[in-house]
Amino acid sequence: MKATDATITKSKLDYEGRRQVYEIEWYAGGKKYDYEIAVDTGEILSSGYDEKTSGWSGSNSSNVTVSEADAKQTALGRVSGATQKDIYEWQFDYDDGRPEYEGKIIYGGTEYDFTIDASSGAVVEWEAESVR
Repeated sequence: MKATDATITKSKLDYEGRRQVYEIEWYAGGKKYDYEIAVDTGEILSSGYDEKTSGWSGSNSSNVTVSEADAKQTALGRVSGATQKDIYEWQFDYDDGRPEYEGKIIYGGTEYDFTIDASSGAVVEWEAESVR
């Protein structure tokens, strides 16, 4: 399997206890893979795969006309001063058959949760909440 055969659906920076980890989920070859990787060492802390595709179908990917990079730029463009490193959650998903990107930006004491339509590039949900 090559990296180009995979569709990343979730990429999230999180904590497992006191340790910072990346949670990554992707689909390839009809399987869903889940990995948890330690940020400090790159060590794979857990991994697994499932034959189920949870409604994901390679044929639906033809509806995705907006790249992940473009969607991230759309979101970052709404938060003046925020950069790629301020994106703490990122996930590709389908909602009622519609492809979308979901994410979270934390910048300047505010947490922004958003959803971007992967067909049109439109921001379909946007919430901002002060964090302490």
